[in-house]
Amino acid sequence: MLSNTHKRIILIIIDVLFSWYIWEINISLGNPCYTTAFSKCFMLSITTFLIVYTPFEIYFSFRDLWFDRWPKLYHKDLEVSTIKINVSDGFLSANLVKNQNQAKIELKNAIVIVCHGFSDTKETLEYFYYPLAYQGYVVLAYDARGTGKSKKAGKRSNFLKRIEDFKKIIEWVKNQEEFSIMKISCVGFSIGAITVLSGGFLDRNIEKIVAISSMSHYKQNIPKYNPIIRLSYFLKGVNLFPNDVENKMLSPYLLIQNAKKELTLEEWKILSKKVMLIHCINDRVIKFKNFKENKMILESPEKNVLILKKGGHSQKKNESVLVGATLKFLNS
Repeated sequence: MLSNTHKRIILIIIDVLFSWYIWEINISLGNPCYTTAFSKCFMLSITTFLIVYTPFEIYFSFRDLWFDRWPKLYHKDLEVSTIKINVSDGFLSANLVKNQNQAKIELKNAIVIVCHGFSDTKETLEYFYYPLAYQGYVVLAYDARGTGKSKKAGKRSNFLKRIEDFKKIIEWVKNQEEFSIMKISCVGFSIGAITVLSGGFLDRNIEKIVAISSMSHYKQNIPKYNPIIRLSYFLKGVNLFPNDVENKMLSPYLLIQNAKKELTLEEWKILSKKVMLIHCINDRVIKFKNFKENKMILESPEKNVLILKKGGHSQKKNESVLVGATLKFLNS
């Protein structure tokens, strides 16, 4: 995965080459780039460089402002510790967040595992899980492989491995004496939602799942027809054309559909009701039809769904609503 520094270096190299090309055009047109005319040619090339570079730098800056909009959250009365969980290709870095009031923890007797989206890190979602910890939930928020402090664990584009890692985390939680009798709930955003649904729907140890902006059919709905998005995914190594086996593992709809056929009616009622779906109507990355398909196959009651009109895929300005809806579902 390219860092912001690497992206800027690539942009500067391309920009310099383009500015040099403009310089050569001036020479070919008979504009001498020396003596008194030198400054004009030089200024033209510099202007070209700035015209190309500036919009990207503005984008990088605003994007950083967006992703870092919650970096200084105050966590008084919370205990935040960093842990490492071994997976097949290394370890995942996670934040374990607890309320210092042990009575609140004992009252909830539950741990919530938070799985972020493709471009996020565990710190990006502090706005979401700190309030859960204040209510008494123990929170385990981790950096998925290839992101944040788990970069060395593998490629972030390997979504199948992300599901394996999630199952390892569930296993780790169950093996900790401190959490062994706690109820387990999971929250996932975007690819994180696919992860918790595909990796946790059939797991009886998981009591509740909140899937925010989840895909239904992976192969059908992963954005690949927009040339810019397709190029971006290609550079990041995202599998746009999985085979049938891979597609079934990455498609919550297909997994749930198959489970529905094999479970007894009583088992189906228990598992289907443990999922809450949240989606924005104007989500342009994972279209709203994904929500409709997942809701249909789950036969979700209205109390287990939340439809937001605006906010897009990033859930902009919906932060408080997400926290409130999640708490209501977890507390029910």
